[in-house]
Amino acid sequence: MKKIIAFSLLGLIAVLSSCGDSATEITGTLPIVTDVAIDTLASKGDSIYVTWTAIDTTLVDGYFLWTRPTIDGNWTLVSTYERNAGMAIANTSAFYAVMAFNGTNNSSDISVSANTKTDAISQIREIFQLKPVGFKIDFEGDSLIAGDPSSPIFQQDFVVAINWLGERFIFPGTANPDIWPGGARTKVSSIPGFVAPAPEDSVNWNDSISFGGEFFLALDNGYYCMLKATHTFPDTAAMSDTVVFSGQVQPILGVRVFNE
Repeated sequence: MKKIIAFSLLGLIAVLSSCGDSATEITGTLPIVTDVAIDTLASKGDSIYVTWTAIDTTLVDGYFLWTRPTIDGNWTLVSTYERNAGMAIANTSAFYAVMAFNGTNNSSDISVSANTKTDAISQIREIFQLKPVGFKIDFEGDSLIAGDPSSPIFQQDFVVAINWLGERFIFPGTANPDIWPGGARTKVSSIPGFVAPAPEDSVNWNDSISFGGEFFLALDNGYYCMLKATHTFPDTAAMSDTVVFSGQVQPILGVRVFNE
């Protein structure tokens, strides 16, 4: 009997995986799975744990876990699970949904989804006149605050400054504690993609990165940000321009995945 169920399940997976939006195009008669949620305590890095309310084991053999990067579009099958929990390795933030199955039958509809989507950080524009400028993340306002990194009471998460060649760089908060005494213990990285480096990755977290484009920021409280740095056309007469930052903060502690 177990072999029959196994072969039936393989057939169902093949059918589900071959459809364009399989999780919503193929439906059965089983109950709809409820209470799908991201396990924010278990989820870390790019390992996302999803839980849901179990259905009577006499009715179902297990569950399909689906994912997709945006609210619309095709679902991709992650795996099947016998119990009411599953894990996905993510390459971006995403939505997750669940279906129950029994043999070749499955839920009458896909569950309501849960997600790991990030919160937007509002844009900040700050005049840069060759003097270092510090920035810190305001979690309550989902924004950035600019200040003087030489002040011991301004606890910057990163600093924009130039080197002796006049090149502009982004530095972590504690990059120069003698000159910037109030900085937080942060890390910066300019690797591409939507997953920040692991905390122990000493290669991709840097002492400084060139200014411009997207970069990751690891905060000292265990949260991660993905920011974008640009600047306006320089005013050569005043020797200044405006640095512009915007981006995302991942609201799940320890999770390092971001929106495409």
